[in-house]
Amino acid sequence: MSKHHARTIPPEREVSRLEKKHAELAERVADLDGRLSLTPGEEMELHRLKKEKLWTKDAIEDVRQ
Repeated sequence: MSKHHARTIPPEREVSRLEKKHAELAERVADLDGRLSLTPGEEMELHRLKKEKLWTKDAIEDVRQ
């Protein structure tokens, strides 16, 4: 067999992986949100993490459909 077959991840496993990632992002966002002040770099990180958290949530919903 010369063709390379991509393995597919079962939806339940993919949802589990994405939920774990979402929880990790939420924890980091909460950590940064809980600070009194942020450096410019931390503000950029917080903005990026919030976007990534939303994308992850959307991906979870896409897999469940």
